[in-house]
Amino acid sequence: MATQFIADKRAPRAANGAVGIGISDGGALEIRRIVAGVDTIQSGLSTGTSAAPETTAVANTKFTAIYTKSTATSGDSRGIYVKHLFSGAGGSGEALRAWGVVDNVNAASGGTVNGAHISLSVTGASGAVSGQGSAIRATLGADAQTRTLNANLSVLNVDSDIATGNTVPAAAAFIRVTNTGAVPILKLFKLPTVASAGLLAAHTTDAMTHSIRCVDAAGTVFYIMATTTSSNRTGGA
Repeated sequence: MATQFIADKRAPRAANGAVGIGISDGGALEIRRIVAGVDTIQSGLSTGTSAAPETTAVANTKFTAIYTKSTATSGDSRGIYVKHLFSGAGGSGEALRAWGVVDNVNAASGGTVNGAHISLSVTGASGAVSGQGSAIRATLGADAQTRTLNANLSVLNVDSDIATGNTVPAAAAFIRVTNTGAVPILKLFKLPTVASAGLLAAHTTDAMTHSIRCVDAAGTVFYIMATTTSSNRTGGA
């Protein structure tokens, strides 16, 4: 049985970009689009192109909006679940890529502009989290194998990509920490318990050899003291 179309704008000699949406024999949602005069099956959901994006001049538009709710009292629920397998040797990419572009305008007058904004909120008088709650959780995993993992692995990679000619303001930083609400959080990090040779270990009297530069919201520069010497660190390096 051929694809059963829900909506079809692919009339003969239709303009490039004309779309038909249907259900395939296997039960999958299928999108067909006229590309360079050819009726083409799209590889997944898509709208617009890099050269001709979907556009609007209407304020507060959500191009894609999904609102979900779970009343389950056990197990996990997820508003969106994406699992992408890199199964070709030498392949690269992301399971999820978000890219915001300030397109030749002066943006965010009185607001913010972000590549991604992720939040966890607790609401209502009975709202509480009895386990762990995080606005962002990042996990680096590897299954049980005999191997040496690449030294470039990290749980979080904070990167800059600023081309030549730009002047970076003195107060710019890789990570910015703010207390936006009325009740502040007063600790920067929550670390594992102090342990000999652990991530956090007692370390006294070694001379400072380096410093890490920081800046506060007022523009005052501070330095975190650091040393390359571990002779007086409990448990060693």
